[in-house]
Formats: sequence, C-alpha cells, structure tokens
Amino acid sequence: MKTFVTIIFLMLLNPLSAQNDTIFFDKNRKTSSKEAAFYYRVKPLKVKTKDAVGYKIKNIDSLFAIKDYYINNNQLQFKGYSSDYKAEQLFGKAEWFNKDGKMIDANNFNYKKNTNNSKFKIPEWPILYLNYSIANKSLFTGGLEFCLTRSKNKLFLGAGYGITNSYDGNYYGLPDVHLSYNTEYLLFIKAGSSSKNAYAVGGLTVFNMIDLGLGYSFPYNKEKIPTYEGFTVSISFRFTKNKDVYTKLNIIQ
Repeated sequence: MKTFVTIIFLMLLNPLSAQNDTIFFDKNRKTSSKEAAFYYRVKPLKVKTKDAVGYKIKNIDSLFAIKDYYINNNQLQFKGYSSDYKAEQLFGKAEWFNKDGKMIDANNFNYKKNTNNSKFKIPEWPILYLNYSIANKSLFTGGLEFCLTRSKNKLFLGAGYGITNSYDGNYYGLPDVHLSYNTEYLLFIKAGSSSKNAYAVGGLTVFNMIDLGLGYSFPYNKEKIPTYEGFTVSISFRFTKNKDVYTKLNIIQ
C-alpha cells in the first residue's frame, strides 16, 4: 500500500516539476506568464563544451543546450548552446525557425581563435567603407573599418583617405580616422578627424549597411587650404563578408 501511494505521489509531482522547469516568453522575448506567452523553453541541460561545439573554451567547462518552442504548436523556434541559463552568450551553431519548421536564420558563434572571450574582436574580413559628405565643399572618402564589439550595438574603427576640391580649383587629399557607434535601434553617432579638420555626425543607419548623417566639421586652421567646415550632410556604405557586422531584421511569425 505504501509503494502504491508513493507511485501516485510521484505521478502527481512530475507535471508540477515540468511546469516549474519551463520558462515562458512574450513576443518581445521577455519572461511572462504562460497565459501571455508566445514562446517557451524547457529547462536546458548542460553539455560538455567540446561535445557541444567541438573545441574547448577557456574557463567554460560546459554549455546549456537551449531549445525554444512556439507555444501554440510546439514547433521548434530556436536551438543553440549558451554559457548561461538565459542564452545571452551563445557559442557554436545557432538556428532560428518559423512556425512551419523552416529555418529562417543561422549563425556560428565561433570563438575557437579567441578563447579568452575578450570583449573586443577583429573580424575575419575587414569592412570596406565609402563615404560622401558635403559641407562648404564635397568630400569623397574610402578606406577600411574594423568592428570592435560582438554585441548588437557595434563600434567601428575606420581609417581611410579622402579627396576634396578647394576654391583654387585644385584637388587635395585628406586622411581620415574615425569611430562610429551604431546601435540596434538604427541610430548612429560618428566622430573623426583628418589633418585639416575634426567632425561629428549622427543620424540613421540602415542595418549598418548605410549610414545617413547630419553634423558639423571644425577646421583646425581656417587660413590653410583646404578648409572643410560647416554643417555637414553625409552618407556612408559598408561592404563586408562578415555578416555579424550588419544588424539582423528580427522576423516574428
């Protein structure tokens, strides 16, 4: 009789335990109640790091195997590996699916060559940037940028060379060094300098592919040609094979 009561108790306890191990999310990926949920995640299990991603990561012995599902049809929505329970730091291959089970995005968070997990990282492919700006005259600039952060907000360090004309009809070269901070909310702010001027620009970014900005250029010496000064309108283009540079368009099915 005692054994029978124990079995009944365990049968009643298991569904309650499973529910407590489930995390529910709303459409904005914030934790919510089951009634308001759009996705859910069963308690992740831990996997040895080398078994999960194929290589060892410094100071990380194991990773959580994350699987998220659509609550209305239990279809897999995301799968990947993370060093934390909340899946804020992904490692290895990650995949996203729509409600029909079709994969809509994938990414490989590969830190094999950078196992110290430092905040800054030079990407495999440098970024080619082209910029056109106009203040009291036009300026065409081209060069290379490097993305210094892995987060959704990107910090770009760039160096290049520009060509501008002056009032005497001659063309002059201007070196360019700049930092551009592009946020996930499609806004950016950029500050830079040449041998003749310093400038600051802010505005809208189209997924980090195109930056449209308005700002001001400050000449170091107004008496030395060429001067490049005044309110500035600019447009920049980025070309790279590193897809992590571009902000992804979140698709919610």
